[in-house]
Amino acid sequence: MKKLTIIGLLVVVVAACLLLYWRHVTVVRFDSDFRRQLAGVWLRAEDDLPRGVGMALSMRCTNTVAADGSFVELSWFRHSDRTNTYQRTGTWLIQNGHFIETVKTSTNPTEVTPHSDTGRIVRADALGFTVRWPKADEIWQRVIQ
Repeated sequence: MKKLTIIGLLVVVVAACLLLYWRHVTVVRFDSDFRRQLAGVWLRAEDDLPRGVGMALSMRCTNTVAADGSFVELSWFRHSDRTNTYQRTGTWLIQNGHFIETVKTSTNPTEVTPHSDTGRIVRADALGFTVRWPKADEIWQRVIQ
């Protein structure tokens, strides 16, 4: 009985190690593949944003990402009486299935730079990806040129 218990525990430990290794290889492969696909132009658009004093009605962001992960983002926030336009620069990095955005500069006077935020990539394919941030999800779509 004792031998059977020890063998059973060893099988469980080996299975757990194999699952952890498989998960690590899968994440590393995903990071590498997705990092290669990141270069290009990405669009994020949201309409009917939550209402509030001074809040935008809709927004559009166009993000041009270089092969090294550096980006230039142009953002338009449409209000009932005006449209605000901003430019940001920084880097996008993919690591362990996480999306790390570092903003180095911004023309938005209310945005403090530099800063970094980390979200989890919950969906990714050739046409776009979704990042889950602590407060909301962002959907980015590839702009096909």
